[in-house]
Amino acid sequence: MEFLPTVSKEAIEAAGTEDWDFIYTVLEPYENAIEEAEDEEEILDQLSDDQHALLIYNALYGQVTNGGFLQLIHNGYGQFAFDPVFVEDLQRWSMNETATLLEKAMTIYEENKTLLEQERDLEQFSALYKQFTAFEPLDSKFYDIMDEEVKRFRNYIEAHLDSFVKIAAA
Repeated sequence: MEFLPTVSKEAIEAAGTEDWDFIYTVLEPYENAIEEAEDEEEILDQLSDDQHALLIYNALYGQVTNGGFLQLIHNGYGQFAFDPVFVEDLQRWSMNETATLLEKAMTIYEENKTLLEQERDLEQFSALYKQFTAFEPLDSKFYDIMDEEVKRFRNYIEAHLDSFVKIAAA
């Protein structure tokens, strides 16, 4: 069984040209369903590659813009963002700069996985930024490319909207 949430035509139209407004209009029913599910795996197991990519990119964007790749890893998203299938999805979505950036970050992650995935309290995590600077240039590059890449992200979703949501008339 496939999970395909419903979004009203009005909500899609109201999102207009603002990329993240549009993306969140599509993303919100996923987040709501996962939050409301007794077992989120029941929802996640029903998702297509594109739907998984939608959720992973949202996490990637939110984590990296808030605290960089170190925060992404610390909060447990590294295993998803550094999955080669996700990188391939980004390439298919014409988000090649993000895919290339993730491949570079993945190399650093794999070489230091044991260190990076250790449990830490907030103070220890904050200290990691000073002692582990390998991701800093990649964090900066993410900021440089994110606006154009988000446009590509939105364009892919818009061009394949029926793979993400059912559109309900008024």
